[in-house]
Amino acid sequence: MNTDFKIRFDGQQHQIDVNILINNLIHTTSIIQELNRELNTGKKIDIKIKALDKGSFLIHIDLVETTLDSLRNLLTRDNIHTAGAIIASLVGLIELRKFLKGKKEKSIKAENEKVRIENENGDVFYIENFTYSIYEKNTIIKDALSQSFESLENDSSITGYEITDSSGNSLVEVKKEDFEYLSVKSEEIEEDERIQTSAARLHIVRPSFDKKLKWDFIYKGNKISVKSDDPVFQERIDNGASFSKGDVLEVELTIKQKFDPTVNTFLNKSYKINRIINHIKRAEQQVIDFSIKSVE
Repeated sequence: MNTDFKIRFDGQQHQIDVNILINNLIHTTSIIQELNRELNTGKKIDIKIKALDKGSFLIHIDLVETTLDSLRNLLTRDNIHTAGAIIASLVGLIELRKFLKGKKEKSIKAENEKVRIENENGDVFYIENFTYSIYEKNTIIKDALSQSFESLENDSSITGYEITDSSGNSLVEVKKEDFEYLSVKSEEIEEDERIQTSAARLHIVRPSFDKKLKWDFIYKGNKISVKSDDPVFQERIDNGASFSKGDVLEVELTIKQKFDPTVNTFLNKSYKINRIINHIKRAEQQVIDFSIKSVE
């Protein structure tokens, strides 16, 4: 592994919503910094984005390691190994989410320095002990992964996501149909009931400043009414935070579903916001046009 990698957003258009791009990069940065902390390197990772090419959804990211005390660049073999371990773990986390498709593991077994995971279909996946431990215990990384892919799922112009090495060799690729699975944080199934907790982007239709009442949102093209159980967010409301129709809330959303035998699938019955992570005002929502030639 080198100290750099690339993220490719596949799509037919030459533009991308600025908030989707920034959101993805912020969450990717959060994962990288958490992986560095878990590795206990004692180093600071500076994340650099190289220049964007005309008409490109390809983002080139460079991990520059510095010591916490002197902030000098370190280009030793050990540091390249650390950056490589971070990139490999990022790839492994995405591969595992993609493999499980939002479901619980059927079986987990430690084998030497790897963990053997069997999914509900009987397929087997091997992952490094370190990466699986992070997947199980680090909520910051799990949240960042979920929010990142939930944002991509809601942009119809993006049809795929890929991480490559600096030479363009694919490390992991996620198709549009898998974005939903990667946004799921947890799922509980009991007989004919399913409770699913996922990252979600909710477009405000009608806010409610009474904590006993529900808000109206657009979620995945449907109008829903939701109550918030986030006391921190309620405090912001009480302190005068303003909201407008068309604003977006990035949240952790729990959906309660009931199985309907007449259509042989689960149907959404109720929604609850556990935590509000970000508030994007309508005026701040923009797009980046990649068809415009950049100024040298």
